Amino acid sequence: MEKMKLLVAFVTIVALMAVALMPVDMALGQEVNPVRTLLDTVERGETFEVIVTFTAPADKFNAISITDLVPEGWNVTVNTEWCTPPADAFTAKGNKAEIGWFGEPGVGFGKGTSFSAVYNVTVPDYACAGSHNFNGSLEYWVGPQGPYLENVTGDSEVEVPVCDEPLICCNPRSFSFSATEGGSNPADQTLEISNSGIDTISWSLSDDAGWLGENPISGDSTGPSDSTSVVLSVDITGMSAGDYSASITISAAGAINSPWTVPVSLHIRSAGPEISFYPESLSFTAGEGGSNPVIETLGIWNSGFDTLNWTLTDDAAWLSENPTSGSSTGEPDTVVVSVDIAGMSAGDYSASITITAAGVSNSPQVVPVTLHITAATLKISFSPESLSLAAVEGGSSPANQTLEVWNSGGAGALGWFLTDDAAWLSESPTAGSSTGERDTVDVSVDIAGMSAGDYSASITITASGAGNSPQMVPVSLHISSAAPEISFSPESLSFTAGEGDSNKTLEIWNSGIDTLNWTLTDDAVWLSESPTGGSSTSADDKTVVTVSVNTADMSDGDYSANITITAPGASNTPRIVPVSLHIGEVAPPPLPIPAWLSQYWWAIVAGIVVVVLLVYLLRRRRSWG
Repeated sequence: MEKMKLLVAFVTIVALMAVALMPVDMALGQEVNPVRTLLDTVERGETFEVIVTFTAPADKFNAISITDLVPEGWNVTVNTEWCTPPADAFTAKGNKAEIGWFGEPGVGFGKGTSFSAVYNVTVPDYACAGSHNFNGSLEYWVGPQGPYLENVTGDSEVEVPVCDEPLICCNPRSFSFSATEGGSNPADQTLEISNSGIDTISWSLSDDAGWLGENPISGDSTGPSDSTSVVLSVDITGMSAGDYSASITISAAGAINSPWTVPVSLHIRSAGPEISFYPESLSFTAGEGGSNPVIETLGIWNSGFDTLNWTLTDDAAWLSENPTSGSSTGEPDTVVVSVDIAGMSAGDYSASITITAAGVSNSPQVVPVTLHITAATLKISFSPESLSLAAVEGGSSPANQTLEVWNSGGAGALGWFLTDDAAWLSESPTAGSSTGERDTVDVSVDIAGMSAGDYSASITITASGAGNSPQMVPVSLHISSAAPEISFSPESLSFTAGEGDSNKTLEIWNSGIDTLNWTLTDDAVWLSESPTGGSSTSADDKTVVTVSVNTADMSDGDYSANITITAPGASNTPRIVPVSLHIGEVAPPPLPIPAWLSQYWWAIVAGIVVVVLLVYLLRRRRSWG
């Protein structure tokens, strides 16, 4: 039993040390930097995981959307729970994955929050051999600023190996043509055909449309690098405006995917106006009881001839557009689409914007609109994040400062209360209520009877029902002596040098009263300052001192020294400025810690505990036997 107790104690200590030694910001990056992770090689029919990781660059990181395009013909699946944090929305359309996080209204996500967008990709059974590319982007807002756009970096392609049987490969896998009624034929396009497997295939083409042609219509391929370019042409003579479809069939005896079909679409525009618009749909997100979502824009233009005179209508009271009509001869017209969520409950809403144009062949056109309103919760917000006051010993108290408190979460009124932990600190008022408006609190300090020095305190904000109650506001107070007082910045200096000279600056000023007459000395021959003396009458009267290092004839190594600031009559004389110097090669940066290790360290520690306990129990069992 005693051995067991010792073992448990030892394992507990090891686990606690692992937690204590783990850097708090180990997994936190300083940039958004979306990075994709892929497998090197995938097999036909395989479903594999794709991960895109990134980090919030600042507070109020919100309206985040990852769009990732996988190879044509490959299918994606998404689940919000696969993502970290769990995603608020997703779309999986064929070879496109879209994953989004809204963030709490007015708050978003804090700086350093780590995100993982995770989705699955299924490789087609008859995927072509070779490299297949991924392409994506990240769109986001920081507070009301945005949208910002970054491309996804990292892994961008996967390899599909050569099939062990003959396999028809065609690229691209579908075609789209467009032309104008009565006009010229559309430009030719090219279809590449090859064998993605072993041996040799002899292929032939056929189609099911009189307006479609191919040249050549047969050929051979011995492997992925042996490709034939087939020219596809379209003849619209005598064809009316409208949408047409056809199929090209590729046949090859012995190929495991013979016959293979390539879809072809043809759009013939009317010789008059035609409605075109972008995007194909609109999506809004807001928090219940919060502010309206960011406006979106809809572009409408004439992709035909003459002049398009268009009008807009919608079927939802919460939806509006401006303008609701316009005309285009080809140039895009921009429509501002906005949403008013006043009085609306949490939930999902849908509507449609209808674009109509008299006499136009493709009128009307419908733009789907979705609105997601997240459930509201009370949330304490305050500004500024901290307060700093200064005064002179025996003088008057510092001027009052202002603290703002408000409800950034909606869901009714936030009833807040203030307390503090210092006799010299007070607030007025100490309670209030906010449904979103900002309440102003005067924060005052009484320094009567207080000595020179630095003091700290906290104001605590509590609110029943708020998910983030309580909140702490740090308060600092510096009381300078009724005499000159030495202040300087930075608190220390650090140099790294190979050969030659290197300079840094040191600022010195008087944070007390009267005049500060200061001088500098140091204790190292390799260190010098200019000037070595000066005077200051206030915090605004600063002297910039150039600190120089001369490493000539010095050996590689680490050196330290002190600069001493003295001032007769100053309350805090002397002051020391530590100086360090490194000569030689700069130590390499620490090895990066994998994201999985920083995320799952607790599981590793737990696993170690379990293994140690099992080993101990097995040994005990043997000793009992």
